[in-house]
Amino acid sequence: MGAPPTPRRLLLWLLGALMALALVLVSHPHARRSGPDQGLSMGVVAGQVLPVPADLRAPLKVPVALRLEDLRALELSNKTFLAQGQVLLEWDAALNRRLQAEAIEPLRLLRFVNQVEAWNSHLEAVGPPRPIAGGKRWAQALRFEGLFYVNDLDLRSAPFLRVSLPLILEVADDRLALEAGGVLLEPLRDARRLAGAGVEMAGFRFVGSGVESALHRTEDPFNATSRRTFSRVVLRLNYRTDDLAAALRWILPLLLVMAVVLLAPSLDSDRDELSFGLPSAGLLTLVVLQEGYRAQVPSTPYLTFLDQLYTYSYAVAVAVFLLFVWAGNQRARATPERAEAVLGRINRLCTVAQISALLGYGVIVLGHALG
Repeated sequence: MGAPPTPRRLLLWLLGALMALALVLVSHPHARRSGPDQGLSMGVVAGQVLPVPADLRAPLKVPVALRLEDLRALELSNKTFLAQGQVLLEWDAALNRRLQAEAIEPLRLLRFVNQVEAWNSHLEAVGPPRPIAGGKRWAQALRFEGLFYVNDLDLRSAPFLRVSLPLILEVADDRLALEAGGVLLEPLRDARRLAGAGVEMAGFRFVGSGVESALHRTEDPFNATSRRTFSRVVLRLNYRTDDLAAALRWILPLLLVMAVVLLAPSLDSDRDELSFGLPSAGLLTLVVLQEGYRAQVPSTPYLTFLDQLYTYSYAVAVAVFLLFVWAGNQRARATPERAEAVLGRINRLCTVAQISALLGYGVIVLGHALG
């Protein structure tokens, strides 16, 4: 169905330009959605997470220093990661007397809310509590290791992701709830203490860390008057994918497959068997590529950016196949006198279809970049 030389060259230029534009736009960090919410929306367990009021005056304040030493095995498909690090607690003599009076061990003072597989996790004290500041305060170092869960994971920009991995540390004992005059955790915000050298992960770039405090409020479903509010500290490690690596791994194969499919109408008219086979082969290749991608990420109630590209590519491949069917029927039914005119009309329609398909990709990319 060979298109005239000038439109064909124009089509090749447009295809190359769109590929370059797509790779630049979708990989630019400022042209994508901002990623997961960095607020205090994470509940993980039943209850409501609230900001700490500025006028809250809890009598028992406990400074908490968190440091993540090692992070590995991030599994987006099940929203988990392995982490290892240390916690340092400090408390005054008043809280120390209360802990002793109520037989509360410093090791049992806190718990990790988003920790899973407790049987395969460790939280242990590094030595006994030690007096500091001339015996006026006490300190306890803890070491932890375990599997943690990521509750807030926004995959709309996949495969270009910004991921915030949380460690949620909360007061564990009901006797230390704020309603009982309990403990208020105060995070130490020294950035040098938050992340160690082992926080780098393959395929992701570490872009910073932060710590914030919050209140977790729970209610007894069988007793409306029973309410407990626990203080918590959230350490967040922020990552984003290596944009070039993600583009080469997920976007480039898709673009190459669709380039072959869209160039199929430009083949000479005496190669109909090859022309018919290209859209079908493209469809099968798209299915395999998307299945490989979907095995790496969890199911979502929305279409990710890459899902949108795949869905549109399916439609384009089917449309090209139907175009070949229609064009083949038109040529078979044309009389010898009208064969040249029919071929010219088919070539024009093929060129319009190719350019329209490219514009559709441009709309998806620009819509995502500006959305």
